[in-house]
Amino acid sequence: MILGAASLLKQREHELPGKVRILFQPAEETGHGAEDVLASGGLSGVEAIFGLHNSPDLPNGAFGTRTGALTAGVDRFEITVQGVGAHAATPEKGVDTIVTAAQIITMLQTVVSRLNNTQEPVVLSVTRINGGFTWNVLPEKVELEGTVRTYNEEIRSSIPGQMTRIIEGIAAAAGAEAKLHWYPGPPATVNHGAWTDFTKEVAAQSGYEVHDIPPQMGGEDFAYYLQQIPGAFVNIGTGPNHALHHPRFDVDEAAILPAAKYFALLAEEALAKLKQQA
Repeated sequence: MILGAASLLKQREHELPGKVRILFQPAEETGHGAEDVLASGGLSGVEAIFGLHNSPDLPNGAFGTRTGALTAGVDRFEITVQGVGAHAATPEKGVDTIVTAAQIITMLQTVVSRLNNTQEPVVLSVTRINGGFTWNVLPEKVELEGTVRTYNEEIRSSIPGQMTRIIEGIAAAAGAEAKLHWYPGPPATVNHGAWTDFTKEVAAQSGYEVHDIPPQMGGEDFAYYLQQIPGAFVNIGTGPNHALHHPRFDVDEAAILPAAKYFALLAEEALAKLKQQA
C-alpha cells in the first residue's frame, strides 16, 4: 500500500508543496523499531505523520480510526518461582512451586479487578507456564510469562509494583522465592484530534466507508512517533478474514490500490494544509 503511494507521489514529486518521507517500519513486532528510527534522526523536521495497519475486522472499502488512544501500551513480564524439589509422594520435604505458581496466577487477576480503577481497561494475561519434567516429581522452579495492556500511563507505571507485592507475598507464605522480570514495550498509540479528523475527511473523499472504531488492546510502536510528532494511525479494511497473526490470515489484495491512492492523496493534502498554516 505504502510502496504504491510512494510510486504515485514520485510521479508528481515536482508538483508537491513540500517533501514526503516514506517509512517502512523496521522491527515493529519487537515493539522497539520506532525508537531506532527516531534515534537515527530519520524523522527530524517532520511536521505530521500517518501510519496504517490492515484490519481483517473491517471489510474491503472500509476505513477506521479514532481520536485518542487507538491501541494499548504493551508490556511483557516473566516470573520465576524458586522452591525445593521433592518426590510427589512426599511434598512436605520440598517447597511446591506448582501450587505457588497457581496461587500467583489466580491472585494476579486482582490487579485488574481490585487494585485499579474499574473504569480504566486493563488486561493481565499469563500466557506461558513452564515447570516440571515428569509426573512424580515436584519441580524446584516454575517460569511464568505474560503481558499487561492498558491505555492509562499512570496505571501502567504502577502495575509492576502491584504485581511484585503479590508475587513476593505469596511466595514468602509458601516458603518459596519469586521474582518479577519486567520488559516495557511501546506506550498507547494516541491519535491527535485534528489530524485524526483530517484522515477521516480524506478517507471519505477517497470513497471509503469511514468508521469510528473502539480502542484496541493490541499494541503498535507507531505510538513512539505520535509522542513526538502530531499525526494519526489508521486501519484499512482487508477482510472479512481470520484475525491478525492467525495461521490462515490472508489479505484481500483488492484493498491495495485504493489504499495506495488514499495515502498519496493524504500526503498531498497534508502538505497543503501545513503550507496554509505556515
